[in-house]
Amino acid sequence: MDRNKYYSTRQTIALLIVLLGTAFSCKKHVIAKPENNAQVREETLTIDPSMTLAQINAVIASASAGETVYADAGTYTITGKIVMKAGVSLVKLTTTNPIFSATSLSSILTLSYGTELSNCTISGITFWNIRMVITSAANTAIKYCIFDYGKRAANTNKTNNLKDDYVELLSTDSSLVSNCVFCHRSTDAGRGVWTKSTTNTRILNNTFGNGGTTGYFVCAINDNSESNSLISGNTLNRNTALNSVDSLTDHGMYCHSFTGLNISNNTVSGWPANASGGSIKARNGSNLTISNNTLNDAGIMLYEYVSNTAFPYLNNVVVSSNTINIASPASDIYHGIGYYRDNTTHSEYSINITGNNLPNGTIMANHPNIDVTNFNANGGGVYNNDVATGYLLLKSGINNSGNY
Repeated sequence: MDRNKYYSTRQTIALLIVLLGTAFSCKKHVIAKPENNAQVREETLTIDPSMTLAQINAVIASASAGETVYADAGTYTITGKIVMKAGVSLVKLTTTNPIFSATSLSSILTLSYGTELSNCTISGITFWNIRMVITSAANTAIKYCIFDYGKRAANTNKTNNLKDDYVELLSTDSSLVSNCVFCHRSTDAGRGVWTKSTTNTRILNNTFGNGGTTGYFVCAINDNSESNSLISGNTLNRNTALNSVDSLTDHGMYCHSFTGLNISNNTVSGWPANASGGSIKARNGSNLTISNNTLNDAGIMLYEYVSNTAFPYLNNVVVSSNTINIASPASDIYHGIGYYRDNTTHSEYSINITGNNLPNGTIMANHPNIDVTNFNANGGGVYNNDVATGYLLLKSGINNSGNY
């Protein structure tokens, strides 16, 4: 073999290897998905507490829909908006929740979002003195988060400043709030989750208060949904020290103006058995199911008001298989299951109260405005409830049997 040709060939091969190595090294941050050959990042999009808010927002802005930004553990100082992007999720990086803290501010920081939170998941983040207001987004999920240390505005109560909820959903579709912990402290009582004109909302398996230091709730869940809400598996545990403060008491769950609402398998404790309290208050709506809940200290209040509602009726209600633990019986609508209406223009339709266990409680539906025929319609009536040492107070003509 010609020696010069031999060395020339070796040099050519060596040069090709170098060039190929360089080409591959330029692609080290990109891999191909085997199923569709789409290009995805190999590196992890990560934020950490050393970053400024602008740097955090820049990382989120660099993500594409379907990607996740991971938050490393530690405490982040948050004084402004965390800017989200549709389809991009924000999730904790390690087993330890990162803390997004706005406690340096004098009142709670509101993060307002629109459709840029559609198809996003926020998971495993602890928020201090931060609330979220989400409008018109779809498929937003808030999971395994902790909300604490919210500061309510000075000189406010349950009616004159309602910016004390941690998660507010307005005109959203298919939103999910699940497995979160909500806390309010003694100096700053407030609310947990509030839905307004939403569709297909699910509030599942959350904890509201511990009955003590974190249980200073005005109301845990407000539901003003448009249609198809599910509130299930939640634990509401209020500090009873608030029971003497009427201006900060507004029911465990307060639901009105709904179409299709299912409240099931929840445990509610700590609200007083009076007009401001009650474990569950539901008024003015249709297609309501309240079932398999355990309610301690106060019961279920069903109302149909004539004023301040676009829903002047209460139709197709089922209250079944709830356990209501009352300390001692009282002949009113607060100590068990009560129905009241002041509406003389419209009527209830099909109110079914069946199979509830409330041995010290009262079932009361004897308001003079009740239309007995409509109450009984479509299977309505009062059946097979345990009111052993309580009261059964029904308007004459309401169907009832099997109660003991």
